[in-house]
Amino acid sequence: MPAISDVRVRGLKKKMPKIDRMEFPRKHPLANSAKLLVLIAIAFGIWFHGYTQKRHIASLRISDVHFENYSPAHIELGYSIENKSPRAQEVRLLAVVWDEAGKEVASILFLVKLKGGVTQQRSKLIDKLNRSLKDGEVPARAAIRVYERKIF
Repeated sequence: MPAISDVRVRGLKKKMPKIDRMEFPRKHPLANSAKLLVLIAIAFGIWFHGYTQKRHIASLRISDVHFENYSPAHIELGYSIENKSPRAQEVRLLAVVWDEAGKEVASILFLVKLKGGVTQQRSKLIDKLNRSLKDGEVPARAAIRVYERKIF
């Protein structure tokens, strides 16, 4: 008796049934007018973002930045900030301190909440320095500015 694998069936070809499948996911290309509208909306969003950033910065005034206290492990900055707009704002400020050689000693990004139409005297303690101050070294200059969010 022959083995099952040796048996050959002649003349019979099995045909697989052909099944039409739907294309998944179905692709619908955007019309050119829709693409143009999306590009115009993106350009308007970028312009509006820049416009609001400029208005936001124009409504604030930071002045009288000075060193209140410093040691090799920390620096305390004093500053005056004025909110010219009538509404309250949350502002991100960037403080940077340099040494006499012009190298950055410390920088910090922090959030300040301001009421509308007020001028306040504030201070900020920077306790994480890029490098510690040497004995007898004093920080040379400091700057505090509004941190601008960038798109590009």
